[in-house]
Amino acid sequence: MRLPILAAAFAALMASGAAAAPQSIDYKGRKIQMGDGERSAECVTLLRKAIDMTAELQPKERSLAAEVKDLRCLPMPDESRTNAVADNTIGIYTMTSPDTPGGYIRFPLKPGNLSAAEVVMSLVGNGQYARWHQAYLAAKRNGDPAARRYHAILTKSDQKALVAAECELLDHRRATAKALDLGEKRLMSINRQSSLRGCP
Repeated sequence: MRLPILAAAFAALMASGAAAAPQSIDYKGRKIQMGDGERSAECVTLLRKAIDMTAELQPKERSLAAEVKDLRCLPMPDESRTNAVADNTIGIYTMTSPDTPGGYIRFPLKPGNLSAAEVVMSLVGNGQYARWHQAYLAAKRNGDPAARRYHAILTKSDQKALVAAECELLDHRRATAKALDLGEKRLMSINRQSSLRGCP
């Protein structure tokens, strides 16, 4: 499906006053849901480029970037996102609740000057959140005490658990920055954040 055609179709619907239902595009194993308007098409273009770039990652980060198959280029709802957790503001891993399986990454249609590399970082980080979500559900089902830690990460309710989680995310960001050759300045920034958090 060609994006210029989609954008033109959405523009026509907006001009006629009709409300366009979200449409889905399958791309390299992901389903990208998009609303109406040119901003949605811009978001999809950025996502597709980022997905292509994940081929440059090391196996661990590449797997995390592909963890969440449901990607949505849709405006964020006005209500409080109490069940959303974010590695950054680019994409937000959203659950119905920690106790409900499944989740998706919602992109709030503000790509602006974002680079595809930043979106790759978001895919990797939010993929890790999805893994923690799955680990929580498995631990809870098996009566494993580790469920408490995973729940704390997902709900951001325990500072110690959050710091450990942030250190793990920073490790992934460092590996991603190296794989994408984002330069020494980016690596220094990540290392500085890691040092401030007391990461090993």
